[in-house]
Amino acid sequence: MNPVDSYIDGLPEDRKAIVEQLRSIIHALVPAVQEKFSFKIPFYHYFGMFCYINPVKDGIDLGICNGKSFADDFEHLEVKGRALIATVRLRSLHDISLKQVTEVLATAAIAKESTAIVNQQKKGRKK
Repeated sequence: MNPVDSYIDGLPEDRKAIVEQLRSIIHALVPAVQEKFSFKIPFYHYFGMFCYINPVKDGIDLGICNGKSFADDFEHLEVKGRALIATVRLRSLHDISLKQVTEVLATAAIAKESTAIVNQQKKGRKK
């Protein structure tokens, strides 16, 4: 069993259901995402660090690594004074749709792809 599976299996049932749903959405939206166990939590890489799932005292935080750049577009994203990361707190499965998680993840994936393309073009011009 991989470390992420083991980690999820050890969660309380209410949080486990949220994490499993998030994991499924991430893999469906971004098939090329790489799932890793980093910093003792599930972390997802897509053109660099993309997002993470972090159980917290009162739910699950979905952290978006470049989320600050579009936090104004999604009222549920919280920056909390961080430089790049924005999170959305999920306390139930219902919050996933209520807080536009799919839209947030899709926006984050498009932003990562766009940044990668621009960086590649810059490298090409320097040569």
